[in-house]
Amino acid sequence: MTTKLLELILPAEKKEHVKELLENKNHLGAWFSALEDEQIVIRILAHKENNQDIIDELTHRFSVTEGFRIIIHSIDATIPRPENFEKNEDLTGEKNDKNTKKEIRYGNVTREELYEKVSTSTTITSEYYVMVILSTIVAVIGVLENSVAIIIGAMVIAPLLGPNTSLSLATTLADIELALKSLKVDIIGISIAIVISFFAGMFAFVDPTLTEIVSRTEVNYGYVILGLAAGGAGALSITTGVSAAIVGVMVAVALLPPLVVFGVLLGAGYINLAFGALLLFLVNIIAINLSGVITFYAQGVRPSNWWDIKEAKKTTTYAMITWVIILLALILLIYISQS
Repeated sequence: MTTKLLELILPAEKKEHVKELLENKNHLGAWFSALEDEQIVIRILAHKENNQDIIDELTHRFSVTEGFRIIIHSIDATIPRPENFEKNEDLTGEKNDKNTKKEIRYGNVTREELYEKVSTSTTITSEYYVMVILSTIVAVIGVLENSVAIIIGAMVIAPLLGPNTSLSLATTLADIELALKSLKVDIIGISIAIVISFFAGMFAFVDPTLTEIVSRTEVNYGYVILGLAAGGAGALSITTGVSAAIVGVMVAVALLPPLVVFGVLLGAGYINLAFGALLLFLVNIIAINLSGVITFYAQGVRPSNWWDIKEAKKTTTYAMITWVIILLALILLIYISQS
């Protein structure tokens, strides 16, 4: 997927303004069609690395215009192939300045598509409740039966990737509203998992020597690397098109089993062992969010307005410093507990 099609809807009187704007933008073609009610639709075909620049400029110019809307379409293929176009030519056929600063682009998607992708994961629905409950029940059975296969099955259906990835994105963009929504969904999911596993631990026989339990009460530094890798993969999954289902399993592996083990051991009265599982969960969730923020920031994810960019940079820096301090404190706790 090397191109995207932008559909811009505006009053017909803005046609010349759009033409003027596109003269300085790198794109593969633009087509104008009349609509009813004195409106027009402009279809703009562009390479994915140029889409964000075009969208930002159109939004800046026309966002307050009545009837303004941009629709983004993914393109499977075009004829002739985009490679046959001169990538450094604009609408006027003139070469772009080679010294022009190349803007950082992130993955195959625009900022608006990132928001669209994470929007479903920040909404609490009946499906989310059901998936959290079912994945927790399956994970509890897997832990109590000491079955790796059953635990992996729980990871497949656990909806834990979305809220943590959206929290990392919200931090990078300094979007407080998105961050609060993400935290709400995350806390509800974590609470449900703890409550279910706690009651399971109270009424079921719990053998604390089982491999699947012991392995999640003895924290080591490898889990820090696991959390960092999971967070980075989660961020990449929505910016590059990597299968979110596959990456979601990786994130769930880092979060759900230690959370379930914590609840089960707490319900069974093994307080000290439960603390080890809780420590592992905290290490993983901090590492996932830290890595997610770093990955988004490294890919150039930024707000559209310069004043928001400045605020987002400050927020991201503070967040990364905070996550690093907390992670180092948890690593120190691991060292003390092992000593």
